[in-house]
Amino acid sequence: LIDKEILGCLKPEAGIINVSRGKVVDTDALTEALENNSIRYAILDCTYPEPLPADHPLWKKDNCFIFPHYATNTMDVREKLVTDIQPIIEDHYGLGHSDARQKAEEKILRYDLAVAHRLTAKYNMDMLVWNHISARHRSGCLITPGRKMWGSIVPEDMVFSSSNVTADIIHEAIYSARPDVKAVIHLHTPAATAVSCLEEGFQPITQDSAYFYGKVATYEWDGVSDDASEKPDIANAVKSVAGCNTLLMYNHGFACFGSSVKEAWVLAYYFERCCETQLRVMQCGGKLRRPKKMVMEKAAEASYLPEFAPGAQEWEALCGEISFD
Repeated sequence: LIDKEILGCLKPEAGIINVSRGKVVDTDALTEALENNSIRYAILDCTYPEPLPADHPLWKKDNCFIFPHYATNTMDVREKLVTDIQPIIEDHYGLGHSDARQKAEEKILRYDLAVAHRLTAKYNMDMLVWNHISARHRSGCLITPGRKMWGSIVPEDMVFSSSNVTADIIHEAIYSARPDVKAVIHLHTPAATAVSCLEEGFQPITQDSAYFYGKVATYEWDGVSDDASEKPDIANAVKSVAGCNTLLMYNHGFACFGSSVKEAWVLAYYFERCCETQLRVMQCGGKLRRPKKMVMEKAAEASYLPEFAPGAQEWEALCGEISFD
C-alpha cells in the first residue's frame, strides 16, 4: 500500500507509523526515503521481513524506531503501545501537543539539575566550575553551564551546550551508547579519582558497594577529552559492561548514569563513599576480607528493588536541604 510513489508524495516533515502488518510498507522504499531525508521519521511495530536482518540499515537510522511487534488485540496492550509511541514523536520532533508538556518536563529537569549541583558543592564533591551533570531532554541534553560555581547554580543556569567541550564529548558518548540513560554526572572527587589511579581499580567490598557490583565499566585515559573522535571509544567502554551504571575513567575520574537525575547523583555520592572506604581499608594494612560472590550478587539484586533503588528514599530529603530563595 505504501510504496515509493506514495512516499514520494509526502512532505519532508511527514512520518510513517506502522502498527498493522510489515508488508503494508515497502521496506526498501522506506529505507531510501529515510536515508534521503525525504520524510522525517518512521515508527514500526512490524517490518518485512520480520525480524529485519541484523545488518539492515534501518537498525542504524536515528529517525527510525522499531518496536518488537507487541501490538495485540487486548485493550491494555493497545493503550500502552499508543502511550509508548506518542512520547517518541513528541520528544524527538516537537509534534502534536508536546510544547506544554516539554516545558513542564524541562522545568522539573532544570530544578533537579540545579539541586544536584548544589548538593555536589554542599558535600564537597565539586571542583570549582569544572565537571558536569546533564539530563537528556528532547534531542539533546540540559547540562552544566561551565562558568559558575556549583554552590550558586540555579535552574535557569542550565544550558543545552556546555562551554566545556569535554562535557559535550563525554555525555554525548554515554547517551549514544545507552538510550535508556536519562542523566549523567561526571566528577573528579578525591577518593574516586585516587581509585582510578589503582591498577586493580574499584573493588566492591561493602554493602553500599552492592549498587556497583558488576556494574562498573572502565576507560583508559586518553588525555583531556577535547576531541570528538574520542566519543566512539567512550561509548564502546560503556557498552562493554551490560547494564553498567558507572564508568571509571583511569587516572581521570568517573561518571555515574541512570534513569533520572536523582538516581545518577545518589549513585555518584555512594560511589565516592565506597571508594573512600576502599582506600581506608588499603591504608590500614590489614588483610582484606572480601564478601562472598553469592552474597554480593544477592545484595546487588536487592539494591535495585523499588524501596532501595538509588534516590528512591533520599532525593526528597536532599531537595529539602537546598533553597533557591
